[in-house]
Amino acid sequence: MKKRSSSLHRGQTLVEFALILPIFIFLLVVIFDFGRAVYYYSTIHNAAREGARYGVIHPSTADYPDIEARARNYAIGLGVSDITVTVAAGVPEFVGNVSNPTIKVTVKYCFAAVTPIIEAIVPNDCACSCTHMLLTSDAVMRTEALP
Repeated sequence: MKKRSSSLHRGQTLVEFALILPIFIFLLVVIFDFGRAVYYYSTIHNAAREGARYGVIHPSTADYPDIEARARNYAIGLGVSDITVTVAAGVPEFVGNVSNPTIKVTVKYCFAAVTPIIEAIVPNDCACSCTHMLLTSDAVMRTEALP
């Protein structure tokens, strides 16, 4: 009985590895991008919430620049010029027979994914650039002080 030589299968492992490696790297980069997007969304959500909390304490329209500055200060890890903060008076809420005003803070951030295929799949509605995705978060809080 003759033994088969293993020299016929010598390069098979290398070829299989070369075929799987790009797919594996692509999946790692997609996971990395998804993690970045979740972090940035969490950051802008926290910034909007903190701006609204500050606005509840200082509800006058003269304090809107301070509310915007507070939201920008809480956008940790993002460039201050990369985010857009909008402060507006929200729809009043009625508690009992009393109307309490609300403050609405909107924070927008243009997210640039590293993986080019993600930017091709996700719809583009960002005004900052044609290759970015827009992340938006709103926070609305009711003032506790009666007018």
